[in-house]
Amino acid sequence: MSATIYEAPRAAAKPDETVVTSTCGHNCGGRCVVNAHVRDGRIVHISTDARQWNPEHPPLPACARGVGQIERTYHPDRLKYPMRRVGPRGAGQYERITWDEALGTVASEMLRVRETYGNAAILDASRTGSQSMLHGRVAAQRFLYMFGGCTDLWSNMSAEAEVFSVRITYGEKDYKSAGREPTDFVNSKLILMWGWSPGDGTFGTGTMQYLKHAKKNGTRIVCVDPRVTMTSRQLADEHVFIRPSTDAAALIAMAYVIVSEGLHDQAYCDRYVHGFDEGEVPEGASYRSYLLGLADGQPKTPEWAAAITGIPAETIRQLAVEFASTKPAALQTGYAAGRTMFGEQFHRAAYALAAITGNVGVSGGGSGVSNGATGKAGMKSLPIGKNPIESRVASPLLADLLARGKAGGYPADIRMIYSSGGDLFNQCPNAGKMAASLDKVEFIVAQDHFLTPTARLADIVLPATTFWERNDVHTPWAGAGHYAIYMKQAIEPMYECRNDIDIFDELSRRVGINGYNNKSEAQWLRELTSDAIDDFDTFAEQGVARFPAPEDAVAFAKQIRGEQKFATQTGKIEVYSTVLAANPNPYGLGVIPPIPTWFAPDDDTQRFPLSLCTPKSRARTHSIHGNQPGLARVDPDTVWMHPDDAAARGIVDGQRVRVFNDIGATVLPAQVTDRIAPGVVSIKEGAWYAPGVDGVDSQGCANVLTTDRAAPCGATTYNTNQVEIEAVPPAGA
Repeated sequence: MSATIYEAPRAAAKPDETVVTSTCGHNCGGRCVVNAHVRDGRIVHISTDARQWNPEHPPLPACARGVGQIERTYHPDRLKYPMRRVGPRGAGQYERITWDEALGTVASEMLRVRETYGNAAILDASRTGSQSMLHGRVAAQRFLYMFGGCTDLWSNMSAEAEVFSVRITYGEKDYKSAGREPTDFVNSKLILMWGWSPGDGTFGTGTMQYLKHAKKNGTRIVCVDPRVTMTSRQLADEHVFIRPSTDAAALIAMAYVIVSEGLHDQAYCDRYVHGFDEGEVPEGASYRSYLLGLADGQPKTPEWAAAITGIPAETIRQLAVEFASTKPAALQTGYAAGRTMFGEQFHRAAYALAAITGNVGVSGGGSGVSNGATGKAGMKSLPIGKNPIESRVASPLLADLLARGKAGGYPADIRMIYSSGGDLFNQCPNAGKMAASLDKVEFIVAQDHFLTPTARLADIVLPATTFWERNDVHTPWAGAGHYAIYMKQAIEPMYECRNDIDIFDELSRRVGINGYNNKSEAQWLRELTSDAIDDFDTFAEQGVARFPAPEDAVAFAKQIRGEQKFATQTGKIEVYSTVLAANPNPYGLGVIPPIPTWFAPDDDTQRFPLSLCTPKSRARTHSIHGNQPGLARVDPDTVWMHPDDAAARGIVDGQRVRVFNDIGATVLPAQVTDRIAPGVVSIKEGAWYAPGVDGVDSQGCANVLTTDRAAPCGATTYNTNQVEIEAVPPAGA
């Protein structure tokens, strides 16, 4: 008998409609049920899973973005047919052409660029605007790799600091299965939420409900964040403000208190942790030595950290004592503090704190990793193969790659860009520099749903279907849960839109690729789900497959029980990394010491005294939905300022202000609020870049202010940037 439960989380259809279950095909933070109510071939309503919440069998309800998909699907600005640029790049001037003309042009340009410059001159700028197991970025990667390869932007733009740190500390290659299931939250006596706000960014369907369930059952919740987030507002027993980019210092100081007061779990460290003590690492190189200042003469005291972080020393001390003495306690980190100049140090310091207090692999505790514990539950994606060429660049360096190419030490001068479901000219750092660095780029293809800020720069624009117009499968986001959703086609492809995989299949024939696609959509989906789904037809009809819960809701429980070792060189949690000791500069982006270490960013805080952070918007998935005025009302774009900072600049709530630094400027309304720390401002990421003739963005695009630099591990540095703000004079003044 199958242990998989198939269910249809939708209301019965009315006599004149059909109801089709799917899930949003975006990198949104959730994996929720959205049901399309279809009449006469048109979606007229979107509903979601309306069942009452039950921790044993939770429903999968959608957020405002999910039920707002109808506005997006029938948006008047949907790309309807292939187009060719006829005006200056970026002006948005296009003419309609046929699919034959469009694909013929793309194929001939690809062949020309490969012949003239080599495959490394082609950049894959595809991303997760259209995301699932079959369609989307995987289709682009499969095509470009079969074409002979391309330059890849290799680092995870959201979470590379965590990806790297999980591998270095725990030896785990799948960072999305290195955390714990939300079902385990209720087992924690204390949850320390650090830069993590599922109330804003979702972070797994039902995560907030599980946190509320834990709080109701007595779990104490403390939030550390530069902002009082939606999560903190609803759940926190205590909120601790912190300056952006200083998180590692606070965690290191907490470890100092715990070690200096003998509150760490020495027996646990002796058995499971490598590098905490002297003896197993070079003299003076242990984490304990660093904390106590034995090597550098600087004990990492709360007073030391207070001057860096803005957190009072006594608060740091109290947090440390509470975390060490409350059993079990969980440190639940988000990605935000890792999107900083030395983001890997934040995550490694967090994992070290979880380890020395004996919480890793323990129910109610955890590894300090933000994600879940189950991964993709056996689901596979369209095979992409391997890039035949070694041409890789860290993602946040895209602007510099385009600007300098080989002269800057990069593997190629980029001559062609292919963007399928990507909006990197909006989402990578330093949007102004990217747009100004296209002189050497001879051809750009954008395959998307709208004329996004990236598509506006393209020479050929190809209209792709949305997830409602094709079949696919998807799994829980960030490993939070153990289920899959069949994304059943609700309507026929609109206008002249085509599926991504079909576009690449036709292109493959035109450029001489054999075997790109030898299966139907249904055959692919059966194959990709075969390791997890035992009744594909029922799955496709019902919509949701629930799999048995994992044996352990917390990652690394088997290691702590002694059933297996950690996959590191020492077989232990490596607070001291043997990999980094052997190769401290693995990517040529900067030295990373073997132990978690504090480094101060070298930014101009005199001319630009305000620290910028760029949180998620509840009205967007990155830049997706950025052109939906109805949905925008859920979470309007403003710049948050503390009342003291606003008063010092003569700024009042609601006033339009100019936020600027050396690389760019944007204009948007000020939101004066005590929900943000003094000296800190925030602009939600993802607003569409819209520069005027003076180069100033008018829509609140945060990435006109973020510098194109990478952390030593390759991570983005969205939250290590300094700005200044001034009032915009009233019109006519």
